[in-house]
Amino acid sequence: MMLKNFFYLFLFLKVFIANNYVSAEPFVVLQYNNVSELSDRSNEFTQDPDYSNKHRILPGESLNLIIEKYYDGSGLNTSFLQLAIVSLNKHAFRNRNINYMIADKTIHLPSINQISKLMKGIDFKLDEETYYRQNNIYYFGG
Repeated sequence: MMLKNFFYLFLFLKVFIANNYVSAEPFVVLQYNNVSELSDRSNEFTQDPDYSNKHRILPGESLNLIIEKYYDGSGLNTSFLQLAIVSLNKHAFRNRNINYMIADKTIHLPSINQISKLMKGIDFKLDEETYYRQNNIYYFGG
């Protein structure tokens, strides 16, 4: 009888302690070093996510040639770069068409961070440079 009571006490404590561990909320801290999969490439745009540039359109030049000149080796999608450049430089494209660039116009070649903001619908100024670093990402909850 004593052994049976001891067994039930042991079983009760084990279940009680296990429930406390299961119901606890996790707390996770992840190290964030702001290094992306693109950062090991040799392109300036991928080395610094805030790097942007300007380009003056020459007669006979195409948007694909400009993208190849500046973004070559970056690993960024050409079609998406075309859309980003056209949407940020409406003054240099007739009817927002990549085939109708206006010569002698200066266009802004967006940084990776600016492209990211454009994708998310976040407004920004073309000359805005944001330098912020966060070393940790904190996660609460289950």
